Amino acid sequence: MHKEKDKKNILVYALTERRGGIESFFINYSKYLINIHLDYIKLSSNILSYEDKLDDSNIYYVPRRRENSKLRKEKIKEILLSKEYDALWFNSNDLASIDIIKEAKKAGIKCIGHAHNSRTDRLDRSIRHNINKRLVNKDFDGKFACSISAANWFYTEPKEANIIYNAINVDKYLYDEAKRKKIRDKYNIPDDFMVLGDIGRLEKQKNITYLIDVFERYHQANPKSCLIIVGTGSKKDSLHDYVKDKSLQSSVVFTGEVDNTRDYLSAFDIFLMPSLYEGLPVTLVEAQAAGLKCIVADNITQEVNVTKNIKYLPIKKESINLWVENILKSNNRVTEGKKLKDSVFDITKSADYLEKEILKIID
Repeated sequence: MHKEKDKKNILVYALTERRGGIESFFINYSKYLINIHLDYIKLSSNILSYEDKLDDSNIYYVPRRRENSKLRKEKIKEILLSKEYDALWFNSNDLASIDIIKEAKKAGIKCIGHAHNSRTDRLDRSIRHNINKRLVNKDFDGKFACSISAANWFYTEPKEANIIYNAINVDKYLYDEAKRKKIRDKYNIPDDFMVLGDIGRLEKQKNITYLIDVFERYHQANPKSCLIIVGTGSKKDSLHDYVKDKSLQSSVVFTGEVDNTRDYLSAFDIFLMPSLYEGLPVTLVEAQAAGLKCIVADNITQEVNVTKNIKYLPIKKESINLWVENILKSNNRVTEGKKLKDSVFDITKSADYLEKEILKIID
């Protein structure tokens, strides 16, 4: 048992193999938490592509319950007792699995809940979530959420939750002409082409088929256009087939997972996000920092619209033309991006607030 000198030790649950919202949150925030040391639990036995970005942290593997429930229980107990942890920071999209919270409380470790989404696709997880949130509410010594809608989904008493926005280093995402040229050259995209873009996991939640339908209609009106989709996921093959069925292969780029998303944002002319639901998408914060006009589903929280460059539209089939009509090239990119400076989405401001709130809970 040991404790890093003069720092509070917190165990973060849980990272996944793909870099999603939770993973991006910690990559962005970890280096700004001066008085707190973070260790992490991951749900994959593989080395994560972004592990090197989580400086000086222990990263432990714990299997999912469906993979090996016995080993999971053993590993959780072992990790909780391996170090003098001041708190477990439970980060999740739902409360379908709360075993680690119960084990932490048994070990006398404080628990901080952190909600990162506003619903789930899976009925079984939704049922378990709704049961468990009543069982576990009293076990949280502190409650965080990325948005009001996420707090309402995660907690029986959502007004008790502290909203911690998915902030970024704004300067790193400001529009860059050189990065724009680099990405466009990589995919042989001419300067005068209109580039529509989205960044996210290729999963049902992200509603990528709707995005492709919008692009198909736009491309018919403006053949000098292309769509770039950044990310990977379980729907990758079916989405490739969907594009092929529409004969759009030469105009739609699937990049796979990348670690330089800010370069792609500079290459885009407009950002589209027709998600079925979100908590508060950090990619939408990044897109605004890149000075992009954004068209998003009207279910996404208005809390994120700092630059007033976001247009909210319904994601019905009959609304596709409305999306197409609103696709306009972004201008004054650097000036628009700087509107995020000193806002709640500027990590140089928000990280200090987050750290103070964590220390209040622990002490």
